Amino acid sequence: MAFPNRDFSGRVSTIAAAVDPATHRLVVRSEIVDSEHALRPGMLATFVIETAEPIRGLAIPLNGVVREGDGTMSVWVTTDARRFEKRTIKTGRQHAGYYEIIEGAQQGDRVATDGALLLSNFFATATPG
Repeated sequence: MAFPNRDFSGRVSTIAAAVDPATHRLVVRSEIVDSEHALRPGMLATFVIETAEPIRGLAIPLNGVVREGDGTMSVWVTTDARRFEKRTIKTGRQHAGYYEIIEGAQQGDRVATDGALLLSNFFATATPG
């Protein structure tokens, strides 16, 4: 907050062995490049720790993915918002409310999200005919 429009670069030198269960925080020690000596020991900071370059890929909101009884994951895809096709997908990482999609869906597919579980339940109990 002392330097709202300024970024300081550095590198993490130590990471604590445990997360505080009450605050869900972790102590991190870093070495900051500060040739002007603007920072003081013990100052608090907000950090963004980058471990790798961001990965771009296909993702679907968590509520659009249905875990089936056999452990597979599926989505409901539509082309006309009237008929739905169930597709088995393979998911990757989960982050910020989304599943990464490895296979089974493509860019541009229209996928049911909020009603995906309802569709699965309806078609699981519906009798053919």
